[in-house]
Amino acid sequence: MYQYDIQPENQDSQQPARLTGWRLACLLLLGSAWGLTELVGGETVWLTAAALCGLAVARTLVNRPGSSTAVAAIAVLFKSVNTAPFICHLAGIALLGFAFDLAASLLWRDDRGPYVRAASTGVVGAFLSCLFFAAAMVWIFEYGYWADGGLARVGEHTLYSGGRGALAAVVVVPIGLWLGRRLSRRAAFHPRGALRTAVMACLAVWLLGPWAG
Repeated sequence: MYQYDIQPENQDSQQPARLTGWRLACLLLLGSAWGLTELVGGETVWLTAAALCGLAVARTLVNRPGSSTAVAAIAVLFKSVNTAPFICHLAGIALLGFAFDLAASLLWRDDRGPYVRAASTGVVGAFLSCLFFAAAMVWIFEYGYWADGGLARVGEHTLYSGGRGALAAVVVVPIGLWLGRRLSRRAAFHPRGALRTAVMACLAVWLLGPWAG
């Protein structure tokens, strides 16, 4: 059974916050919202910025290895359910979540300035995700445009797209940390209300999915 008697958390504590019902509901909501933004579409850099901000909020709430990958998996599921699956887009979502997870597991620690580590996580995650994506397109899926470019295409995508994502991450990932901390402090005193709100918001996002797709 989930714990509801949450106390305000010490942001400098080395112990991760308890995995409570409202935190899990927030992960589900953030992943679903990410999937919705991907359905709506837009410039890649803006979609990446929105995703990184959401990943930062999620990591602030549940700072455990695997949590960011789980959020990405929810986003992939949301998009797959609401539109015809396109492997490039789904791979991009999944690999961004995995890369952010890897970077956060290494850098998102309490032994350094919180906003510095958040920005560093975002920058590393942005570059890694582009590297992983390009490598997968060239050597695993062997898509024509990507495969024809070979290693040069991998380097170009990693530096150009990764650089744009990294610039966005310097701003949006610390914002996500700040938002996550505010949410955590507010929800600590009203965990049942936070759970209800997150569940209702998540249901609303899933109801919007077919219309957005």
